[in-house]
Amino acid sequence: MNFYRTGASRRTTGIVVVLVLLVVAAGAYLALGFGGGPGITTTTSTNEATTTTTEAAPSINGCGGTLATPLMTYWIRAYASIPPHINVSYATEGSTMGIAYTAQGLCQFGLSDAPLTAAQYAALPSGSTLLTIPISDSGVIPAYNIPGITAHLNFTGNVLAEIFYGTITQWNDPRIASLNPQVGLPAHAIQVYHGSDSRGSTYAFTQYLSDSNSTWRTKVGYATSVNWPTGIGCLHNDGVANCIAYNQYSIGPLEFAYEVTNPGQINYGAVQNRAGNFSLANLHTIQLATNAAVKNGLPTSPSQWSSFSEINNIFNDSTDANIYPIITFTYALIYQNLSASYAYMTRAQAVATANFLWWVVNSGQKPGAFLGYSALPPSDVTFDDQVLSSISYDGNPAYTGS
Repeated sequence: MNFYRTGASRRTTGIVVVLVLLVVAAGAYLALGFGGGPGITTTTSTNEATTTTTEAAPSINGCGGTLATPLMTYWIRAYASIPPHINVSYATEGSTMGIAYTAQGLCQFGLSDAPLTAAQYAALPSGSTLLTIPISDSGVIPAYNIPGITAHLNFTGNVLAEIFYGTITQWNDPRIASLNPQVGLPAHAIQVYHGSDSRGSTYAFTQYLSDSNSTWRTKVGYATSVNWPTGIGCLHNDGVANCIAYNQYSIGPLEFAYEVTNPGQINYGAVQNRAGNFSLANLHTIQLATNAAVKNGLPTSPSQWSSFSEINNIFNDSTDANIYPIITFTYALIYQNLSASYAYMTRAQAVATANFLWWVVNSGQKPGAFLGYSALPPSDVTFDDQVLSSISYDGNPAYTGS
């Protein structure tokens, strides 16, 4: 595997990733024997007559964040086998571009691992409503490569912030050693790696650091892309994983899904939660965190998502001793009114997109566990179904149940 450092040609790499994902989706589609489905049948009623029309099954395109790319690849393959055999493609562009391209109507739907900011909502076309729909949840882990150490090291949010700020520079620093008294840590410099692209794992990780450390909060802050005080940037999740795996005494934030799909290839640590316990990321502790993050409900209007934070909700929750504190939703983004000029969709694409997202929320959750993604809680599924039911095209519901 190759890894990328800051300064590599991101445009070229992005194009290659997009093409690879398109080929994977198309290959799965054709391998299953579906060169085109029977189409979508829609019945339109008026006061005078009822008209039934059949259209060729359309292709729909998604774009955006990298965190759920393995899961999206699975969903595309599985959905291609279900009538009317919609061809779905997904381009990994990063959360920021997923928001921008969806807002411009360049994709039928987008994925972002962070909700829109107030400024991003304000920049949307006048009169439009861009919906935010949680579709998956995953954790972000502190992964490291220390020769001779295979134990799960313990980290507090403050110690992680000091490492990634550049204040703690040696593995045997007393602040790390005091959390791991049974481990002989080496007197060796720490090599920090992080994502060089806009990504949800950066958003979740830096928000946890901001909650844990006042210096990080005021000097760096949190976003899908930040000015890292120290370290070397690597492109995408595989890039960060490769940078850590091929460089000893290193550390970096990594999506938990990588550990699930590549078991035993990289070491990672337990992180302290509000109850004071060191919790190791796994499907159980991430599921507990998801449940805790949404127990007080989800935003009731699109613009309220800007102030919603799973990380903050979990950080302030001391009632569950086992929750893992660094997680993030992946959100699907889609216009509520798809017939408006800014959505740039045909009616068939609108119906196909709404039906695909409905399937993702209702039928695509449980298989995600095999890839490291926790299933949405039932309350989230109910919430998503209500939101998806509100999507329309020319005044008619876009979801048809097919």
